[in-house]
Amino acid sequence: MKSTRQSIRSVGLVAALIVGSVAAGVAQQAPANAQPGTRWSEAEIRAALAPVRAGRKLTPPSWPGGARIAVCISFDVDTETWDLARGGTAPVSLSAGEFGARAGLPRILTLLDKHSIPASFYIPAVSAMLHPDVVPSILKSGRHEIGVHGWIHENLPALNDEAEEQRLLTQSIDYLTKATGKRPVGHRAPSWALSRFTAPMLAKAGFLYDSSMMAMDEPYELVLDGTPSKLIELPVEWILDDAPYLGRTGAMPSPEMVFKVYRDEFDHAYNDRTFYMLTMHPRVIGHRSAMVHLVALITYMKSKPGVWFATAEQIANHVAKSASATK
Repeated sequence: MKSTRQSIRSVGLVAALIVGSVAAGVAQQAPANAQPGTRWSEAEIRAALAPVRAGRKLTPPSWPGGARIAVCISFDVDTETWDLARGGTAPVSLSAGEFGARAGLPRILTLLDKHSIPASFYIPAVSAMLHPDVVPSILKSGRHEIGVHGWIHENLPALNDEAEEQRLLTQSIDYLTKATGKRPVGHRAPSWALSRFTAPMLAKAGFLYDSSMMAMDEPYELVLDGTPSKLIELPVEWILDDAPYLGRTGAMPSPEMVFKVYRDEFDHAYNDRTFYMLTMHPRVIGHRSAMVHLVALITYMKSKPGVWFATAEQIANHVAKSASATK
């Protein structure tokens, strides 16, 4: 047994040395311009930051009904689009996305109906196209919001094409407007990745809010090239997203540990009397073990006095009204 353990340690040490050697070799072979920012002037650094910055905080003095906190439970209904956008056609991977529409979403809607809680759903237009029952099932209760989440979960910075991005945004708005009967007022970038063109396009298109940025953990105004835009940001955060923990490459396979993080974040936001945005994916959170803990979290939040469960649209409208009244 001892020799076996020593062998395992030896193999592990060799593996670590190999990985270290490979990493060092890659670092030595990296092109000289791999870190261009190291040679930028102060003016170039400031110019790189200028397109989209955080402006004034917009947490209102009070929430409706004297609530202590505004809670938005949100879902990104990506289905198969992440794979399809990148040309992926592997049946097993696509089936994991299909699970979100066929199994995960119905479970989520049943849970929300049971607790009479509204939620915001961000849908790539192609997801709605592939699963035509998704939009009607979400809208059936009359409580939920549907927002834009790209055309086919495209990566906007990688696209790096203003005209093509505008075409996809317009196409997405038009498709969801027709599918829902209402022009969406909220936007969440696929993978939370905005290009340098995105925010001005959203402002020009008349969106009420975006939910892709992370400069604060409460509502704030986006400043575009130094000018306040009136575009409200309802920020997200990776630690309040299920995919990094429980997705295919998730680092924390225990839902119980994940939901302790979610609960701790809620408790602090509750004490701060501000805002809580939770982002989940039907293809991830819709699995049985995770749903058990989502039920427990919702039950816990409902047990606290002064919790306003609302869609992102409802929160943004209240924030905008408060901001106008306090100018």
